[in-house]
Amino acid sequence: MSYLSSLQHPIVKHLVKLRQNRAYRYEQKTVLISGIKLIRELSQKFSFKNILVEKTYRPLFSYKAQQTSTTSLAILEKITGLEAPEPIAAEICMPIFQDVKSSKRLLILDRVVDPGNLGTLLRTALAFDWDVFLVEGCVDLYNDKALRAAKGATFFLKLAQGDLIDLQNLLKKGSFHIYAADAKGDKIKKILSEKPIALALGNESHGLSPFIIQHAKKIAIPIKKPVESLNVAIAGAIFMYLLQGSKNE
Repeated sequence: MSYLSSLQHPIVKHLVKLRQNRAYRYEQKTVLISGIKLIRELSQKFSFKNILVEKTYRPLFSYKAQQTSTTSLAILEKITGLEAPEPIAAEICMPIFQDVKSSKRLLILDRVVDPGNLGTLLRTALAFDWDVFLVEGCVDLYNDKALRAAKGATFFLKLAQGDLIDLQNLLKKGSFHIYAADAKGDKIKKILSEKPIALALGNESHGLSPFIIQHAKKIAIPIKKPVESLNVAIAGAIFMYLLQGSKNE
């Protein structure tokens, strides 16, 4: 096990670049994650390319890694971009996108640009058993803030990604009942459906793409004045909960 003492070490520079550079992440097909709980959870299903631990820390769980190194907290700060990092970080392969046309519940995220919102929505989707389609224009799925907010959900969800044409083809094949979150829509009630459901959530500032609005039933959450709207992650959680019921469940 090697000790990484320099910010100029190739592994350190590589991990920092993974966090900071989207194009480099996709070129390498790996991402940087950090935190004891997250890495422990992922270690039960996945192996890692690199594990980096603070020199005095001894993990109380087993894991598989191509390479394990020790280092200082100062270098972990640089790698993770956090002022007070936990004593372990890892490099892990990106999950593979999957076919979601047979999904029973599909969350469509249309140009969601805040990484915290994206990560929270992914975590909620996993909790309520929704698959996810990310429309081109969303913040990067592997942005470090999005990964932290998702708390591992990114690696356990059934995910797909594409442009609006891909989405159009998917919705035709899947025979979904499509619902769009819209402040002017009908007030939502708990919905029981035997057909697959798709829920579309839009950009925080500009809402949903016209194509989605044209093909969806608009629904809204009744809220009390003077509140005009809810954060997309909060609204998404409410919608996913109310739409998750099925006559067959």
